Formats: sequence, C-alpha cells, structure tokens
Amino acid sequence: MWTIQNTLDGIEGNFFKGYDRLYQPITDFEYFSGHLKRNQDYSTTAFVSISSERRNYVNRKSIAWRDGNDQIKGRENEFALLITETPIDDHSVKTPQFIVEDSWKFLLEISSKLRKAYHNPVIAITGSAGKTSTRIMISHLLQKEKVLANRGNHNVRFAIPLYLSKLVGQPDIVNLEVSVNALNSYDTGSMSNLIQPDIAIVTSIGEAHLSSLKDTIGVARHKAKIFEGLKDNGTAIINADIGTEELAILTDAARKHTSEIFTYSITDPTRDVFVIGTTQKRDYCNVNISFFGKKISLNLSVASLGMVSNTLAALLTVWKIKGDIHPYLAAFKTFKPLTKILEKTYYRSDSGPNFTFVDDTHNASLPAMKNAIAYFNEISPFYQGTKLLILGKITDLGEASKEVHESLKGQMEQSTADYIFGYGEQFKGIFSAEHQQYENFQWFASLSEMSQRIETLLNEDSLLFAKGSVTGSDFQQIDKYIRKIANKRNLKCECLIG
Repeated sequence: MWTIQNTLDGIEGNFFKGYDRLYQPITDFEYFSGHLKRNQDYSTTAFVSISSERRNYVNRKSIAWRDGNDQIKGRENEFALLITETPIDDHSVKTPQFIVEDSWKFLLEISSKLRKAYHNPVIAITGSAGKTSTRIMISHLLQKEKVLANRGNHNVRFAIPLYLSKLVGQPDIVNLEVSVNALNSYDTGSMSNLIQPDIAIVTSIGEAHLSSLKDTIGVARHKAKIFEGLKDNGTAIINADIGTEELAILTDAARKHTSEIFTYSITDPTRDVFVIGTTQKRDYCNVNISFFGKKISLNLSVASLGMVSNTLAALLTVWKIKGDIHPYLAAFKTFKPLTKILEKTYYRSDSGPNFTFVDDTHNASLPAMKNAIAYFNEISPFYQGTKLLILGKITDLGEASKEVHESLKGQMEQSTADYIFGYGEQFKGIFSAEHQQYENFQWFASLSEMSQRIETLLNEDSLLFAKGSVTGSDFQQIDKYIRKIANKRNLKCECLIG
C-alpha cells in the first residue's frame, strides 16, 4: 500500500510544517480541478498544484491555465496531500503540503518512481489514426480487470505523467495512448522512456501532423520513438498496411529494443495476423481472421476498415497478456468507441420519415477519411432512403493541405452516396464548378445552410454520415443541427452501439 510517507520518500521537496497524517493511504493523483467532481471522496487523492509557469513550459507557449492553488481554493481539505510550489499559508488548511521547486519535475519524478515499482503489463499505443479506438477496444476486452487508461483522448506530453502517477492506485493493467506531442525530443524526450511499455503498438502511419513533420517518412520516424522505452523482452506490434519505407523505419526501430515483433494486416497474408474476409451487415460486420495460422471469427459492432485493423492490434495485445483470445471474442459485438467516433443514432417516430445519423467527427487524418468513405460505401446498401456523405476538413496538414484534400476526389466520385456535401475552405476547390462532375456534389460555407439542404433531402430510412476534424472548425457541431431537424419532425433518438 502506498502512503503519503513512502510515496514521497526519495522525492525532492519538503513538508510545509510537521504533520501527523503521513501514513494515510494515497490511491490517486490529480492536477486539474476540471477533473474533480462534487460530492466525490478525495480523501486518498494527492493534488499536484501546477503553476502557470510550469504549464506554459510544457506546452511551449502561453495558455490559459489557472494556478493549481487557485483551482482548489476552498477545497484544500478534501485531499490527502497537496504538492505545490507555493505554500498555502492558511491555518484552516489542514491537509499536508509538500513544497517542491518545480511541480512538473515532481510529476516526472513520482511517475518514474511508481513505474519502477510496478510489475503488471503496460501498453503504449501511437499512430496517425486508430490509437484512441484501439486503446478503448483493449480496455473493453479487459473490462473485468482494473485498467488504467487515458481520459478521452488526453494523450499529450502534459498528460502522460499524470496517468503514470495513478499507478499509486495499483491497477491490473496500464493502457495508454501516446500522441506525437508526447514523443518529441522536447524537455526529457520521448515519454516512452517514462512509460517503459511492455507492449508498444503503432496503429498506422499516414498524412497527419504534416504541418510539422513534412511527410509520412517523418511521421514514421517520429512514431518509432514509441519503442525507445520498450522494456527488455518487450513486444512491438505494428500495422503493416503502410508504406514499405515507413514499415522498415518502424521495424528497425523496434528491433533495436526487442526481438519480439508482430505485424498485422487487413490484406497481406504473410503477416502474423491478417483478415481472411469480412461480411458486412447493417448493424455489425462478421470478420474472419487468420491468427498465427488459425482461423477465428468475430462480430464487430463498428466495422470500418480502420476498426477492423484496430481489432487485429487489440487481439494481439490481449493474446500477449492473457494467452488465450477466445474468451474475449464475443465482446467485440458490444464494443463502442468514444463519442463522435462512428457514433450511430437512429431518429424515429411512428409517422416518420425515420433516418440514421453516423457521427464520425471526433477527428480525421487522410487514412481515417479514406476508411470512413469506404465504410460508408459498405453500409449504404442496407439503407433504402437517400444516402448523404458529409465531409469536413482534415486538420494539421500545413502546406500539403490542398494536395491531400484533392487526393480524395476520386474516392468521393466513386462513392455510393446519393449526395456528397463538403464543408470548410480546404474542400471548396473540389466542389467548385471546374471540378464538379456530378449534381450531387455541393459545398457549403455554413452548417446552417447545409442543414437546410439536408432537411429537404431526408426521406424514409435515409443515412447521413459525417466525417471530419474537430480542430479549427465548428464542423463537430453538425450533430446539433441534425437534432434540430429531428426535433422539428418530433423524432425520437436511439443511440446504437455501432
């Protein structure tokens, strides 16, 4: 059991004054009041008060961040321990205060200490697309275990030490996704060295982060840093459905740290795990897989090509940890990713017309956009009404933005959609008069204007499918406009698993 005393032993800092509660258990760490709930017991939680200076340092720019002492003002006595750079000199505050010179450095120190003392499996996942869904899928399969994982897609450099400090709660398994930001060489370098994963996964390499990494070769080199901290005799799991040079970069980087490297593929039968075939249904997909030469079958609730690929990574991970994957196969049919990742809502009433809205606006890279369009084509035959494919921009592409968006034109024109709507300046050129070969191509400058057009096209059993990035756009708010249409028609909503 971790207590205040043994948690802080060997950590730089001093207590504000003498305290007699130092053998009280510590089971959790927090550093942001936005994560704290009212009427919840934090009597075994340590709160790390991050100063604005430290937060700006980690982010490498000035951001809106209230000093941690201000964030918990009036709630100080709810915690077992406070770690702060500036003592709270208030006689009413009874909670032990541990004073440190640098709150960020403290987080790194405590994370390192707790990681060294932790001996259960640790998973680290990165990739241009699929890392969040793969992480959630693994946690879903292992739901009977106490799994420590990211909140939402909180996966940047600032996030990783927080989750590692939560090792104080002694979880059964650690399952973390790691962003490109957390793998860069800034400050202490790749956070993989802090995580020290037993299993490191790369879910994809594609056109993402091109504003800073220039091309997919640069993306591969950067993502390969996930293997830097891999534990001795650790496992590398790599999606082989990427460029030859990119795959070689990842494999070579992994080989420097381990001899156990597994690859998976949707199409390549030479890989350790690959897809034999799929049969799409309206609400799920049957997937047949070759798993080290043995055939297995499962039903996947959300079955885009990306999700099928993520399934292979999840299977390999659970097999490595548990040894047998068969007890976990049934759970794929009840898997549900984050909100706005292929989130399906059925709007219905006795009078109709009824329609289905698939919201995939959580984020978008080029591979994810291609997978989404392909998935739309797979499911659209199961809907009898008008089929609308609604595309928002791909973000973080830098100078490559125009070229990347233009590269989608052929796939869009071959889509099974009755109508394809574009949103955002990046798509405007594709939908302009010189590119518009079909009357069903339309570009909109506002969601309000688009929603008005959508409303005129809806009929019984229509399918609306929205895909795009959340950053730098209001595209993610399209669900609100769809709900307004449904409310006007007195339609009730039913959220489906897949």
